[in-house]
Amino acid sequence: RRCHCSSSFSSCSPNSVMLSLTSPNMAYIPIVSLYTILVVLSLFAAVGVGVWLWGNFLDRNEHDPARIRAVMFLMLSVTTVWELGIHAAGLTRGYTAWVSLFVAFWGGLDALLRFPAAHDLESLFCVKHFALLMLKTLAYAVGMAGFRAHLAAFLTVFVYTWAMPVLYAMALPMDPCEQVLRNDANDVDITVRVWRLMVNRHERRNCYVKCRGWWYRSLADASEQSILIRYVLCVTSPEHRRFYTKKVRSV
Repeated sequence: RRCHCSSSFSSCSPNSVMLSLTSPNMAYIPIVSLYTILVVLSLFAAVGVGVWLWGNFLDRNEHDPARIRAVMFLMLSVTTVWELGIHAAGLTRGYTAWVSLFVAFWGGLDALLRFPAAHDLESLFCVKHFALLMLKTLAYAVGMAGFRAHLAAFLTVFVYTWAMPVLYAMALPMDPCEQVLRNDANDVDITVRVWRLMVNRHERRNCYVKCRGWWYRSLADASEQSILIRYVLCVTSPEHRRFYTKKVRSV
């Protein structure tokens, strides 16, 4: 009995207690907690600043849905590239990249093509997007290659994934008369659009004409802002060269 007590006291000596308290595992816990708090505070600050900037942008472009749609398309592209980038860096498993592309196509791109049409919360549109957001969140929650080591990346994806629908809702016009598309036939799911392009030759022709018109309008706007872009267009495109030549002569 005496030997047992002496062995127990020796196992609980001050040196062993100090070693257990200063072990790497014990020191890792407060460091991770502090790191998590800093990441969360930084993300909240970024969201606050982003919402403020987005609100100012919407105030200046309230009646220009095409410009608002273009900016949201840019945000969708940036977030998708970021998700593919963290996958290429080895932070996520293989299926998360496919989930990201699937959600970006069937969710984000579908919503932008149907903007500024409004939909009820009980509509299939809102139910589908909520399900896609849950799917993406779950995929990243279980698909991070080392959740604790890459907590900042997961929180970043989580925050902007659920912040994007908020920005989309803020961008919807306040006037119900403006919450419609020019053609109600375009307020359909993107899968229906793809099916129409596959089976209907007339739809493919219309899509080509619209895309070509958008491309030329974008180039024209860019050339008005930059002399270098205008010079490159005149060198590479005979149509733009003739257009600017006539414009100069008329002036």
